[in-house]
Amino acid sequence: PAESGLWGYPTLINNVETLANVPTIVRKGAEWFASIGTDKSKGTKVFSLTGQIENTGVIEVPMGTSLRVIVEEMGGGAPNGCRVKAVQTGGSSGGCIPAGALDTPVDYESLAALGSMMGSGGMVVLDDQTSMPDLARFFMEFNVDESCGKCVPCRAGTVQLQRMLSRFAAGEAREGDLPKLEDLCDLLRNASLCGLGQNAPNPVFSTLRHFRDEYEAG
Repeated sequence: PAESGLWGYPTLINNVETLANVPTIVRKGAEWFASIGTDKSKGTKVFSLTGQIENTGVIEVPMGTSLRVIVEEMGGGAPNGCRVKAVQTGGSSGGCIPAGALDTPVDYESLAALGSMMGSGGMVVLDDQTSMPDLARFFMEFNVDESCGKCVPCRAGTVQLQRMLSRFAAGEAREGDLPKLEDLCDLLRNASLCGLGQNAPNPVFSTLRHFRDEYEAG
């Protein structure tokens, strides 16, 4: 029947983190779980803390913990005398949060308001030596490789975005490239068939929002 799951059996689709919470919630109850975190974002969240930071690794924190606590207290800040410039959350479809917003609580609503997302739980710390156009190019290369090729906006658009971002990162952008970059990002977001293409421009949008001067200098 149409409602059957994989191989005709009932099928539950969730990620490992969700399923790992189930036994503890069953033992301790929903009220216990809901007592952790914020009003709208309950429980804890596991992050892979990496990038230009002293202490890397997998961490678990209550929802609502500030980025500053995670980056400076748990992560130890940026190494080699550098300063933290931004934190990228949400994986290749996420966004960059500038150091000025480190007091932001880590929950679904707060990250979305800054143009980022919780996503897969990736958290990449970036120091003040990082080029934001180059960072956006790096994530766009991932989307180029991951595109299934079914729709033209994603299949061709990610390639064109990667090429344009390479020019910005190298300081070789042409006149008119910046509005073209923004127009192409809008095209991918609105015309791609699936979430990969629709969210591929997110690192570009967020770095443009918070670090536009680096693109204008390119």
